[in-house]
Amino acid sequence: MSRANVEIVRRGWEAWQRDDFDTWLSTLDPAVEWHTALERLVGGGENHYRGIEGMREFWTAYRTELEDIRIEAEELRDVGRDRVLGLGHISWRGPASGIELDSPVGLVFTLRQGKIIQSMVYLSHKEALEAVGLSE
Repeated sequence: MSRANVEIVRRGWEAWQRDDFDTWLSTLDPAVEWHTALERLVGGGENHYRGIEGMREFWTAYRTELEDIRIEAEELRDVGRDRVLGLGHISWRGPASGIELDSPVGLVFTLRQGKIIQSMVYLSHKEALEAVGLSE
């Protein structure tokens, strides 16, 4: 199942890059929780997107309210217990402010029955690796 989980995450990541909402959504469990690094920084650990409607809000917030958002995958790796670690790079520009973000990004995906049930996003590879019990 680990190779299958990595492929599910890869399919979702690639759909995000293509701006393909329906394919991205098809990789998610209806009860999915998406914890972004920015929401955790601003609103704390309980601030996240939940369920299909939450994923629509997340998509709108990140795909339409930020310019030139790119999340490049450098590595996807099975880390056991139905989790996949994604290490990559994120960049975007705020349309009103012009502020640009260019940062490493790490995501820890948890899957259940072939769907992503949770995603935790970190703005460093180190944090993401530590979240799954690994080090750089």
